[in-house]
Amino acid sequence: MYNLNVHMIPAWVAPGRIRDAATVMDPLRSAFVLTVVLSQLGTGQARVVSEPPEPSLLNITRQWARASSLGDLRELRAGEGYRELRVWRGYALTGGTDAVVLRRSEGHWSAFRARVLRCEIEVSRAVWDTASRATVQRYTAEARRHCGTPAVDVSPGARVLATDSLVVEALSVPEAMVEDSWSAAVRAGAFELPERVVRDHAVDDRWTYVVELRSGTEYRASMIEDVERPETRADQQIKDVYAAVSRVAKPDQSQKP
Repeated sequence: MYNLNVHMIPAWVAPGRIRDAATVMDPLRSAFVLTVVLSQLGTGQARVVSEPPEPSLLNITRQWARASSLGDLRELRAGEGYRELRVWRGYALTGGTDAVVLRRSEGHWSAFRARVLRCEIEVSRAVWDTASRATVQRYTAEARRHCGTPAVDVSPGARVLATDSLVVEALSVPEAMVEDSWSAAVRAGAFELPERVVRDHAVDDRWTYVVELRSGTEYRASMIEDVERPETRADQQIKDVYAAVSRVAKPDQSQKP
């Protein structure tokens, strides 16, 4: 957030002359300063309206986004007209995790698909046991050059260094289609989703949805497990929200980097 300290009067104004300096200050300069301050108030980090309590999957999700071109949705500097919806699905012990992103920025709509890839590399025990932080970072960078290819035939005693990487692809779809998907997601209840759904029983290892929503300077987030038969209104809403955003994410609509 901006810290609006008042330092408008130049330091060189001599004592006893402040009233005169204020009197002759150029009105246009005052108007300019006021305009800048007001514009800064309209942009900046978002105010968190709601988000799931810890422990949650939101932390790892933000780490993925922060290390990619998406960025942390809370931290994006944007004005009141900015809109972005990220619907993540996955997080199970088996299967991947991906997201569909709808965005309105500077009056234009766009869409993206993001996929989490597992990146692995074999490290000999001799190297691993004495590895410095710089060495681990170097091997991590090397692992990210082999994302999607699991380490196989690992040598006895060796270690497998694993990390994640988020691949973001722009979707080649008309702006009107993205806007329609946004509207459908809003009708489905994107703004109404609770932080979490409280259940009185354990949920099978199915996928989980994480939803992040930015509207102007407000941010909301939800984490809801997928259940085969909806138990609450939110269970059905999240399915409908995911179906709405998935309209833009057909396999033949991604733009290859």
